[in-house]
Amino acid sequence: LATYLGTTLALVLIFLPAAESVADPALQRRVLAKGLKPYNILTVGALGVLIMSGATSLTDLKVAYGPGYTRLLWPLVGKLSLTFAVTMVGTWLSFGIAHRLVRAELGQLPVEPDRQRSMVRRMRMAGWLAIVLAVWTTWVGITL
Repeated sequence: LATYLGTTLALVLIFLPAAESVADPALQRRVLAKGLKPYNILTVGALGVLIMSGATSLTDLKVAYGPGYTRLLWPLVGKLSLTFAVTMVGTWLSFGIAHRLVRAELGQLPVEPDRQRSMVRRMRMAGWLAIVLAVWTTWVGITL
């Protein structure tokens, strides 16, 4: 969780504003690609670890509660729904937006400045949404 939240906060608070300060769109895309390539791998991996560790904890919880486990059904539905939302937003940010910039840079495709600015805005919005959802999911998990 610290890895995911830390890297996503760094993305929206530090990396994207720094990249936006680069005036030349081609150079900006090069900077974005260099930073987004490790971000994509790190955050998707962190989300995978979070999901697997949560599943393991859930299995242990089911064993501990035995037949009384069903009383946790609705709180778990809420937490699992939030987990799904975090995962979808996080992978959309990494694979749906950021990876497109990385692939465009690696493939030496022409830079479309307006489209690139739009992608950076969407990355910032998706990053903040992912942060809010991750914190909310964490809060629900702690209070469950």
